[in-house]
Amino acid sequence: MLKKSYCLLALVLCILGLSALPISSSAVSVSSEEPIMMAYYRTWRDVTMPHDANSNLPDENVTAMTDIPENVDIVSVFHYVNPGTDQQKFWDTLKDSYVPTLHARGTRVIRTIDIRELLNVTHAGTKPTEAEYDAYAQKLIATYLTPWNLDGLDIDMESTLTASQEEMATGVFKSLAKDLGPKSNSGKLLIYDTNKDNHTLFKNVAAYCDYLFLQAYGRSTSSLDRTWDTYKQSIITNQFLPGISFPEEQDRNIWNDTIEPYETSRAYSYAMWNPKDGAKGGMFVYAIDRDGKQYGDDTITKTNFSWTKRLINTMKDN
Repeated sequence: MLKKSYCLLALVLCILGLSALPISSSAVSVSSEEPIMMAYYRTWRDVTMPHDANSNLPDENVTAMTDIPENVDIVSVFHYVNPGTDQQKFWDTLKDSYVPTLHARGTRVIRTIDIRELLNVTHAGTKPTEAEYDAYAQKLIATYLTPWNLDGLDIDMESTLTASQEEMATGVFKSLAKDLGPKSNSGKLLIYDTNKDNHTLFKNVAAYCDYLFLQAYGRSTSSLDRTWDTYKQSIITNQFLPGISFPEEQDRNIWNDTIEPYETSRAYSYAMWNPKDGAKGGMFVYAIDRDGKQYGDDTITKTNFSWTKRLINTMKDN
């Protein structure tokens, strides 16, 4: 018993000594969770949409939202169609089939809207009141999430805003955060996606957001380091997700993110990359229905999602 007591005392002293050592910032910010894969799904190329919903190409659409790989963690309803397009079949299928099937797999389905949607708050006075902000936030949720039982909003910020517009957008974020995002305890996501380095609006709303998605198309990993340095005072590493783009049809943006061989591609380098301060939250792919396409190929064909699957495996093994 005496020997055991001495051993126990030594163990306690050792633990106390270790606890006195400084903890590095990278140790604090590293997440124990696996990195997530998020995908932007272009609704106008869904099989339920007319082929000319947002295109002048003759090929019929061939991809369903439920075709995406089962280990994609989040998928966005990324929506635009030409005025007058008959799109009801898509929305009915989204509600009755796509969302229930994806939820059963554990995939969360969100909706992307433009930042300008946050600048239309109806207000009686010079500036909106908190009640007016709350009412508008509820309108956005009722319009974009509730009818299809979606899991959150993704706000696409690529604009230059005035100070008054930033103030209004901040007010809407604050109201949305009552029902979405990390402060709501609702399980619903509030995501900010942008092609910018850190900026005033994001600094104002970072606390309300689950993730920052960086549209890093065509960029080097060294530029990711520089951009992360602008964000690291606002978020932790596992909230930061860089993204690549597959080649869209008739695309004038030659990003070249997914040029074979895979191991020398920009997409692979993003999957391997992490901030120097810890592990990234994952990554995203834009236009997942174009997985495997090369620039100049404007045909509409099925995909086996080979790039997306490899990127998921690379992140998990890294």
